[in-house]
Amino acid sequence: MDTKQLNTFRHLAKSLNFSKTADELNFAQSTVSAQIRSLENELRLTLFDRLGKKVVLTNEGQSVLNYANRFMTIEDEFITSLKKDGEITGELNIFAPNTVCVYHLPQLLTDFKAEHEKVNFKLRAHYDTKRALSELKSGNIDLMIVLEEEFQHSDFNVNCLRDEEIIMVCNNQHPFSKRAKVSLDELKDQNFILTEPSCGYRNILTRELLKLGHKLDPNMWFENTEAIKQCVMSNMGLSFLPKIATQSDINCGAFSHVKLDQKFDTEIKLQLITHKDKWLNPALNEFIKQLKEKFGE
Repeated sequence: MDTKQLNTFRHLAKSLNFSKTADELNFAQSTVSAQIRSLENELRLTLFDRLGKKVVLTNEGQSVLNYANRFMTIEDEFITSLKKDGEITGELNIFAPNTVCVYHLPQLLTDFKAEHEKVNFKLRAHYDTKRALSELKSGNIDLMIVLEEEFQHSDFNVNCLRDEEIIMVCNNQHPFSKRAKVSLDELKDQNFILTEPSCGYRNILTRELLKLGHKLDPNMWFENTEAIKQCVMSNMGLSFLPKIATQSDINCGAFSHVKLDQKFDTEIKLQLITHKDKWLNPALNEFIKQLKEKFGE
């Protein structure tokens, strides 16, 4: 078994397609097949089920993938440790939801790239949290930046940077816009335009209304915060969004802040999540350091 075989195995475990893996690695497809067959023979395991044209990772394959990711991380660490110039290079694969990408990261990424121009970023905003955690566990993502309730899991290291206030907003012509306080009970018959069902702060609102016996049934939902804000401006309904995404619009009079008469039991936090076995290479370590300096309380 060698690192070339493991690298081919990791690519195939991600793509589940021999032809695509061959293209990614610039190999002949027969070379990919031979390397996988050799690895299976050496380990005496079936790593993939071949179901016609479909390739599926077996349970044994998933276990080997976890170890392969750790082997490759150690190799990266070893190679980096031999470099003496101290220059930070590499590629960082990061998941962050749309709100974080739009309102937290642009200036930080600009400043980081100016200082470390040989570091490249792949930023994924289209995954839901469950998918992102799976990608993090398999080693396809280096870092998750999330707006969620405080997260705990034995497989991951979590750094809570700060609380993120989530507020209710409405059109300026809505009766709630003129009210000093609005009760949660008064929200039961309102139209809502919300984020996707898996969103952490939508779940908080859902739970709080359920305590009062009200089921949250939004008119529509979007994964894009800007689309939601445009619907609020068009008086299509209320929404529940991070303050950082709405404050400038409130300040310029685009829509209004609905002031609720109570706080919720749980809070949303800006958090950094890495795999507990992940080696923080110099680029990742420096990026996390700058995130903590900029957003840590």
